[in-house]
Amino acid sequence: MIAYAIVLAAGGSTRMRDKFKLTVDLGGRPLVLWSVYTALRSSVKGVIVVTGNRADEVEGVLPRDVKVVRNAEWREGMSSSIRAGVRALPDSVEALVILVGDQPFVRSSTIDRLVEALRRGRVVAYCTLDGDVRNPVAFRRVLFPELSSITGDRGAKELVRRHLADGEGVTVDPIELLDVDTETDLMRALDLARSRSL
Repeated sequence: MIAYAIVLAAGGSTRMRDKFKLTVDLGGRPLVLWSVYTALRSSVKGVIVVTGNRADEVEGVLPRDVKVVRNAEWREGMSSSIRAGVRALPDSVEALVILVGDQPFVRSSTIDRLVEALRRGRVVAYCTLDGDVRNPVAFRRVLFPELSSITGDRGAKELVRRHLADGEGVTVDPIELLDVDTETDLMRALDLARSRSL
């Protein structure tokens, strides 16, 4: 199965006050690179990073071995970045894993477990904690048209819930699910980053 990863890195960073979170230093690397390098170390065959807000800054820290897609409609919310990423996928791609650029501690092995669930015939796979659907999430090609039609400032969780009967949840360490949305989140992430490395 040919799988790609899309890293969503187009948002406005509105809850971080005076900091632009995606390029803030976390353990010696810009925050967004944690998700990007995690995807590159996984079993996926390609990584697409969707940029938007302050795109030049984000793109300036990205490695050359990712494909960059700039989402001019990023103000419409996360769904617009998902649509942009799906449009950029090669025709050969059979599965897709969606990651967010502010979730630094997701493991490459988690991405691989999501892809493996799809290989076993599931149409969706998702991280879960206490039964809740969490990012990252993964989809087989049969659902790409639905991904391409979502709207508003929401991600793909609603689509996952629609197909739970054909899905599989992957239980993960709660640390993997930390979203860096606020200054408090950033402080916690900095503490965690001191004991981890890229």
